[in-house]
Amino acid sequence: MGKISPALVRTAALIGSEDEAIAAAGSVARHRDETISPAATGGEETVVDSLDALSRSGLFGVSIPTEHGGIDVSNTVLTAICAILSEYSTTVGLIACAHFIALERLRSYGTDGQRSVVFAAAFSGARVARVEAMEAEGAGTLPIAPVGLDFRINGEALCTPRAPHADWLLMPALDATGRPTSLLLPARTDGIRYVANGGAPGEEVASHAERVLFKDVLAEGDVLLHPPRDPSKADVPQALEILLEAARHLGRARRDFLHIRQRVDSGAGAGDVDHAVHAIGAVSVRIAAAEATLEHGGRAVDAAQIGTAERHRTAAVFAAIVAGIAALEAGRLAACTLRRLSDPAWPISQREIELACRIAQLQRMAGSYSAIEDDEI
Repeated sequence: MGKISPALVRTAALIGSEDEAIAAAGSVARHRDETISPAATGGEETVVDSLDALSRSGLFGVSIPTEHGGIDVSNTVLTAICAILSEYSTTVGLIACAHFIALERLRSYGTDGQRSVVFAAAFSGARVARVEAMEAEGAGTLPIAPVGLDFRINGEALCTPRAPHADWLLMPALDATGRPTSLLLPARTDGIRYVANGGAPGEEVASHAERVLFKDVLAEGDVLLHPPRDPSKADVPQALEILLEAARHLGRARRDFLHIRQRVDSGAGAGDVDHAVHAIGAVSVRIAAAEATLEHGGRAVDAAQIGTAERHRTAAVFAAIVAGIAALEAGRLAACTLRRLSDPAWPISQREIELACRIAQLQRMAGSYSAIEDDEI
């Protein structure tokens, strides 16, 4: 299952501490900032160079549990890494976050064989991309037909950017009893075709998800992860997914904040200067609040990984949701401020609308989890 061909064997730096992990994230960001110029064409060489730097950094292995030889960095550090990467490239941040979320799902629900193979390869720079079924497929999963002890997959889905350069795909599935689980598939399995949306990792495109087509893909029987005991209950992978989404939005907000300050300092911003200075203070406060809630969310997820009680997992998801709302609010205010400095007459951007919708979604989730916590108390 999931063997890496000799052509894809890599060597990666060995990270031995959390401080080294933060430094490595900064190094990847600086590498990208120095090597990808604004005039870059977005060709394949540029794409491979960015992904290769991330792979060789050793960051893909920092969340591996200690029992598998990893340093298992705290989730507070993991959010900091994802925020740093997202500050310099939205797409690179997406790739890293998807990999860490996939490793957490393997940690929680993977088989011993799956964990052994993937964790060992991640130390050498291998990564996992995530796949989500398109809405038309229904139920959030692709149709998977049993063929003896194996499975045959057909359909169309969305995947992490640059999935063809990944080593595995982690995708939603249903087991033989109809329970939702995940399926771990080598990324270069026969019958998988990727439809790239183009652009370099640093470019802001309308949709960072890329299409992947499955045609009569035969998957071996050992590709399924263990299903969650109760899919309706909170779990650690869900909490980490929301938390790392927050980290990505925090990174983007920091990037926009930097652009805001550059515009104001250069005098290029439109509108009243006093108002611009006030806006800088408002965005700065929002970013600081988001950073604080992310730290708290990271500690809550740490506790859920150690604790066995349901309340630990519920508290982790709730804390991650709060962090997500704070980061999204910071991102929305930063985007709005940058737009108004450019031209107050410009209409609200699609990104601002998407952030507002996501905030509303998380607020509804927060209400349901707050009620659960009150019941437990």
